[in-house]
Amino acid sequence: MGNDLAKVPAANAPVAVQPEQMNADPFWGSVSKHKFAEFNVCTTSLDENNNEVIAIDTNQPTIRAFLVDGDKTMESQWQTPFENSNPELKMPMLVAGLQTGQTLDAMGRMADKAQNTILGGAVKAARELLSPFSQFAESVKGKTNLNKVNTTQVFLSTASVRLNLSLFFIALGNAKIEVEEKIMQLESWTVPKFLSDQSVLTDVIEQGSAGLFSGIIPPYISLTTHGKTYWPFIIESVSAPIVTPIDEHGNRLNLAVNLSMVSRTAWDAADVRKLYGN
Repeated sequence: MGNDLAKVPAANAPVAVQPEQMNADPFWGSVSKHKFAEFNVCTTSLDENNNEVIAIDTNQPTIRAFLVDGDKTMESQWQTPFENSNPELKMPMLVAGLQTGQTLDAMGRMADKAQNTILGGAVKAARELLSPFSQFAESVKGKTNLNKVNTTQVFLSTASVRLNLSLFFIALGNAKIEVEEKIMQLESWTVPKFLSDQSVLTDVIEQGSAGLFSGIIPPYISLTTHGKTYWPFIIESVSAPIVTPIDEHGNRLNLAVNLSMVSRTAWDAADVRKLYGN
């Protein structure tokens, strides 16, 4: 009797309401939009002033997924070309010997051994001749030719911005619409829109010069999340498991997807400010 009473809900307990199964995003509108990653196909064109205009292609579907994790990588390459002018690279053994004092010590030991031999006079004359070099070798012991000039970094290039995202899809009512069709759309945006199944020669014969470029590249994609829009980007890879819980039709009920995107071009400071709305 006591166990039965414990299971009775309180009179003022809130009633759990399942999301409506009206579209592919059952949580859309009931969960903060900042929890989602929203993907769209975007187009690029030039206006009358030759400025690039980017716009969402409203004829293509919008794909939303829970954004579980993600990171953004921005990277520039620098180099110190003046390092190649260092004597240490031209004559590494000699410079190392001077810096550590080993060259001077070796010269002294060789002179001492030859002092009492028939070559003693020649060694003495050579020692006097090399005296300035010995003084120089003594003065640079423990020193280096490294300085701020030959270690100055020179800018080389900037890589495209890279996004690595972890997405999650879940089905509450229709696994085909809520999961399968979404991952299908992302995968179709990753590969070329069209590739000819004939040889280039055959395409040229049938289409003329247009046959040289008969394929159509993958589309540019925009990503909107946390109030920021990244565009135009390219989907580099989509990784999704094949074996997961399924429904009676074989449709996957939930998916954890890893997606990698890269910007079409490298960014400058203006692009970064534009991302943050400045």
